[in-house]
Amino acid sequence: MLSLTQKRWILPSATQAMNTSHILARMLAERGINPDVAPELVSPSVFTDIEKATSRIHKAVEDNEGIGIFGDYDCDGVVAVAQIVRYFRRKGVTPFVRLPHRVKDGYGLHSGIVKECIEAKISLLITADTGVTSVKEIQELKDAGIDTIVTDHHNVLDTMPPAYAIIHPALSTHPLPHPSGSGVAFSLVQALEGGEWDDMYEDLALAMMGTVADLVPLRGMNRAMTELGLAALEKIPSGPLAVLRDRCRQKDMVFKSSDIAFRVAPRINAAGRMGAADTALHAVLDGGDALDAIDTLNEERKDITKDLLEHAAEQFTDRDIPEALVSVSTEYPHGIVGLIAGRLTEQFGRPSLVAHTDGKMCVASLRSPACYNIAEGLKRCSEHLLRFGGHAQAAGCTFEHSKIDELSRALLQDVQAHTEPELLHPTLKADAEISTTDISVAFCEGLQMFEPYGQGNAEPTFLLRNVTLQNLRACGKEKTHLQCRIGGAQAIGFNMANLASESEKYDILARININEWNGKKSAQIVIQDIRMTLKKVHRDAPKESKVMSD
Repeated sequence: MLSLTQKRWILPSATQAMNTSHILARMLAERGINPDVAPELVSPSVFTDIEKATSRIHKAVEDNEGIGIFGDYDCDGVVAVAQIVRYFRRKGVTPFVRLPHRVKDGYGLHSGIVKECIEAKISLLITADTGVTSVKEIQELKDAGIDTIVTDHHNVLDTMPPAYAIIHPALSTHPLPHPSGSGVAFSLVQALEGGEWDDMYEDLALAMMGTVADLVPLRGMNRAMTELGLAALEKIPSGPLAVLRDRCRQKDMVFKSSDIAFRVAPRINAAGRMGAADTALHAVLDGGDALDAIDTLNEERKDITKDLLEHAAEQFTDRDIPEALVSVSTEYPHGIVGLIAGRLTEQFGRPSLVAHTDGKMCVASLRSPACYNIAEGLKRCSEHLLRFGGHAQAAGCTFEHSKIDELSRALLQDVQAHTEPELLHPTLKADAEISTTDISVAFCEGLQMFEPYGQGNAEPTFLLRNVTLQNLRACGKEKTHLQCRIGGAQAIGFNMANLASESEKYDILARININEWNGKKSAQIVIQDIRMTLKKVHRDAPKESKVMSD
């Protein structure tokens, strides 16, 4: 059965017979987290071309060659470029830096940027968070006598670009999960420095921002990078990153990965979405007016996004929802299409393509649930595309306006061929089943072992069966939220005010956290979803996870 919000639940095996310490230990083991082991970064030596790349860069510095850096316009790309720029600044070198404009340039290298590199008289170009699919453009650079060092983490093609060196986790012995573009850039800088350096904290913080923002799984290297980067960010006494941190901090609370995801990254991304990514680069490198600018751009982004999200969703609410959602409009700003696609996928549980068009060309962002790899899907549909790239759940592409129908059909057929229909619903997964008596401040404190949260290590969600919602009332400015007590704990469900009553029994999925008020701590239940309790509650569930979707 679906929930009252029409979501599909994935439920764990019954665990109520276990005490909370055993439940937490099992969950930590399932996620591969050992809180007793200090975080440790992977050595740059795992990258096949790392020595070749560092030797070439050292030579370029020594010989006073013209050096260029090309990145991406998203947060991961910006902070990757920032790290490399900071390295050259420490060496007294001012490189030629080029970030693409989302509208004027689109994604990745193109011949116009190659021409700019030639005109800038550089002999070495370093890419950050891009370049591994730029076969034609890097050949053009090579023909012009320019060596290219690619640092990237996106999906590779069958044909590699003719670069001088390629620093890419998929072409190395780097353990899974692989780092983001900023993580790869940090490894390059680490190899170049040959050990620790004076302002390493700033580079760790930058790499952490990109790691969280780019939604790579927060396990292994990425978890270590996030832990170390968050700690480093707290230690920065002054400068642009300290100012950015303090502007985004909630009261006097310790900075968490969620603050990066919802406060820092949107500001950095806003520059590339609403203007030019150069503004964000200047903000993290030099601060000043650029920090104010990204604040302003982020507020503008919020205002513009709200109405467009509603418009896009309305296209699919009153009809049979296709397995792949496609929405193309001249009204969509280039920088907002990814946000719209993400919201459509979240709401409908289906892969989404949202594109801006000028009537001739379309620039699109795509998002997908975990059941479908959108990057592989684009590869299979590449005959309809001019340019594409991305990850399993987030990608981008460019195509001719005349190809909309063909691409829509091809994408729909690909999703149908590679995905089970029952999986195409908004889905929530519970980590464990607990009872209301398990909920305490001590339990919440035990959950802190799971931080930092992010992709692949989401904040734990718990199943509570057959509960009564007591003292139920609507709250919030527009009375859209549900507030009640469940057992001995206060509970809140955002945008759920009209879903439940005190006279029924419910199963809920919830997160459990600490609420601090007037110096006192208490456990709080944050309801994620709700459904009517099944008449028969099976306590003899099989040991393996079961999917409740009928």
